[in-house]
Amino acid sequence: VMSWMQDLRFALRSLRSQAGTTVFAVSTLALGLGAAVSIYAVIDAVLLRELPYPNADRIVQASELADDGHAMRFAWPNYADLSASLPGLDAAAYYAAVSGPVTAAGSMQRATTVYAGGDFFRVFGIAAERGRSFDARTRERVVVVSHALWQGMLHGRDDVLGSTLTIDGQPATIIGVMPPAFAYPEQASVWMPYTDDPGSSRSAHNWSVVARLRDAAALGEARLAAATLASRLSREYGDQTDAAGFELVPLRDALAAPVRQPLLLLAAGTAFLLLIAITNAANLLLASNASRSRELAVRAALGASGLRIARQIFFEGLLIATAAGAAALGLAMAAIRLLVHGGDVHLPRLGEIAIGSGAIVFVLVGALSIAFVTTLAVLWSRRRRSTTLALRESARGQSPGRSQLAMRAALLVGQTALTTALLVGVGLLGRSFLALLDIDPGYRAESAMTVQLSRPQTRDPAIAFDNARRFDEVVGEIRALPGVETVGGVSSLPLDGGTNGAFWDGSVTDIGQAPKPIGYAEFRVATGDYFAAAGIPLLAGRSFDERDRADGNHVAVVSAAAARATWGDADPVGRRIQYGNMDGDMHVLTVVGVVGDVHESSLDRAPVGAVYVDLDQRPLAAADFNLIVRSSLELSALAPSLRRLLENHAADMPYALAPLADLRSNALAERRISLVLLAAFAVIALVLAVGGLYGLMAYSVGQRQHEFALRQALGADRGRVVRLVLRSGLGIGAVGIVAGLVMALAGSRLATNLLYGVASTDPLTLCGVALLLLGTILLACLLPARRASAIAPGEALQ
Repeated sequence: VMSWMQDLRFALRSLRSQAGTTVFAVSTLALGLGAAVSIYAVIDAVLLRELPYPNADRIVQASELADDGHAMRFAWPNYADLSASLPGLDAAAYYAAVSGPVTAAGSMQRATTVYAGGDFFRVFGIAAERGRSFDARTRERVVVVSHALWQGMLHGRDDVLGSTLTIDGQPATIIGVMPPAFAYPEQASVWMPYTDDPGSSRSAHNWSVVARLRDAAALGEARLAAATLASRLSREYGDQTDAAGFELVPLRDALAAPVRQPLLLLAAGTAFLLLIAITNAANLLLASNASRSRELAVRAALGASGLRIARQIFFEGLLIATAAGAAALGLAMAAIRLLVHGGDVHLPRLGEIAIGSGAIVFVLVGALSIAFVTTLAVLWSRRRRSTTLALRESARGQSPGRSQLAMRAALLVGQTALTTALLVGVGLLGRSFLALLDIDPGYRAESAMTVQLSRPQTRDPAIAFDNARRFDEVVGEIRALPGVETVGGVSSLPLDGGTNGAFWDGSVTDIGQAPKPIGYAEFRVATGDYFAAAGIPLLAGRSFDERDRADGNHVAVVSAAAARATWGDADPVGRRIQYGNMDGDMHVLTVVGVVGDVHESSLDRAPVGAVYVDLDQRPLAAADFNLIVRSSLELSALAPSLRRLLENHAADMPYALAPLADLRSNALAERRISLVLLAAFAVIALVLAVGGLYGLMAYSVGQRQHEFALRQALGADRGRVVRLVLRSGLGIGAVGIVAGLVMALAGSRLATNLLYGVASTDPLTLCGVALLLLGTILLACLLPARRASAIAPGEALQ
């Protein structure tokens, strides 16, 4: 034990004597390890860790599948058939989450209310923290609130049970408070039993569905039963149902699916950065031990065993790795805190991301691994060096350079290869991002502001028409503001997702007959001025106007994509369609206009068809309505007047203002974050790789002074010496670049689905990265090359 303590103290003294090298090595490793542990914490919470519910691996999310394979929410009759047919089913529930105004004790705020039917809380196996929850038999107007809402809006009152909460304009009794860990779906604040008719249409896709199986092994059997049911329903109901199949996915996988590939790409980037940091640290320790060659040889000559020297070198690596690990934990904690609390980042299970015991174990294992790797690198470079030779070389002022130079060169090749692969990934993602920025979203964002308004959710037609009247009143008041050119409204803004449904052949006018499905389209409720306010061009016919009354013929405006898919080159104006819309209502709609295509869900998919109906004829059941205000004023001048008007004339409606341009920015937010992080990793990697090569070349020139002096004495000019050094450095770099390009091509499948408008084998990106690296490597080698050419032969040979 005493000898171990002596070796530890010796390692500490040795590192203190090389403070600059030690600080640089610790900093390098801390950056790599800090990035790695941060991404590990995110992946652990989002992809790996089970959901915080009892037997969470038995909970599945169910969806209907359309003919083209895209997933849809459930029509209630299909849910009823599925829940009755699945073997091994323990509990099932259907729900819809709606954001709208909630009022308690005179204060109002916007909150997400979940309307749930079936055994919702039994599916998750979670009991209320206070009071009780509801089940499939509950018919009273009651609610369960989240722990956050209880502590916030309700001030943590002890008498919360039995108090009332106003939702949809009607009071409801609070019967329970959920524990802090429960918030499903994301951001849910209130849960309410759905006691109305859930609908009889098999094409009204209103409901999300979750279920609990009796055991996880029953999933395969349940999937087979679901496929059998889909075939039976198709035979029995024909065109009355548009469900081509059902999909059952473990809930954890369903939540993580949208972010799985970007997170894995970030994990690959951080792994590369960590490996680059480790090779850089190993190179620094190799250089440090090369300068201490005489010291180590003397210790060996005085009787120190090879194991003792190896242990001292290991302790040096361990101290560096331990300090780097501690710094990495601090960096990771700061990064996770910023991610969870400080950024506009949308990740599933965001609140569960933390630096826990798993992350600490990750750092400990990483630190030990780094210590072993760096020790092995140093020992491997010394494996064929005898003590006598080391002392003889050091006595002549030489260092045992050949084997160590070979080892350092090999590490630099690996470092350059990893940097190349990382830069290729960043280049491809960057070109994809620029391509997405060039896409025309279908609307004009400049000089326009969005206003999101909330009214009570309702299925009462009278209340729905009253909501529409209030929206019209607000629109009229906004239109009168100075500088406002036009105001329009729509149920869902572009790039904000949507509700896919089927629109139907208009030749069937008898609602009792089965309509023939002819395609899928987004469903939007809009005002007549929406298209002008959003800058969506009117291509044919007209928009909605005063002729379109609630008691008249119902009309629709369709997008160009919907028109092409349905009628080809024929004129769609005057055609009649039926739409299997969200309330199951099958009104016959006459097409009165065609407008340009808009990217409704994302920029990287071609616009799908859209069907717009008139707000005055089809008032919203949903709580939210979105206005677009186009103005001749700067948005910074328009916003204050909008806020004053809404606070004075629409105090009963929670609102949110944002520039219309934010829609594109928000749609690209996840891509932007991934690109920025990977670009930061790549820049750090490039600096480390180039810095490492510069250090190697400078060290090599220092060890080869006699050689260069002799060459010049024998007639070599300075240019030849410069070319000799440059050829050596560029050779190392070229091997690393080629290896990195091969690595990037081999791993390109990881990023294929994240690319847009550029192939994973894009020659411009590959050549650009190669030229960038060759250029920076050339610059890194120039100074050592000039120093080599400036050696005075007489002085060096003396």
